[in-house]
Amino acid sequence: MSKPVVLNQKFVYKKFILQFMKNGEKVKAEKLFEKLLLEIASRGFSPLPTIILAINNVKPLVEIRNVKIRGNLYSIPFPLTLKRQLTFSIRNLVSSSKTNIVKNVSEEIIKASQGLGENVKKTNTLHKLARQNRLFTHYRWF
Repeated sequence: MSKPVVLNQKFVYKKFILQFMKNGEKVKAEKLFEKLLLEIASRGFSPLPTIILAINNVKPLVEIRNVKIRGNLYSIPFPLTLKRQLTFSIRNLVSSSKTNIVKNVSEEIIKASQGLGENVKKTNTLHKLARQNRLFTHYRWF
């Protein structure tokens, strides 16, 4: 059985660095993450509580999987484990920007911690879709 996931500073930092990393360049990813923390702090926010609040506002509780049953395709909501929720939320926060990563990700984290921003809207849309398709939950196979 796997260990329970604890949302602490070390875990969050490690996940962010792994999402920033490209082509195995971990040192560059760590420097980017340090710049991100400095950027958040320079805007007057405490970095760790802001990041954790943003993660909690962005993390999805369910995911929609398309399952084909008797020739028909159904969108079925599946609950997510905490580890997968955190991975999805951090991935969404980091992948929200293509250029000027530090500035854009810090803006998105601050907006998400306040309950605003595109990632929060995306999560709310996903939950709304899951609520609409909860009729098909009996097609889950667990």
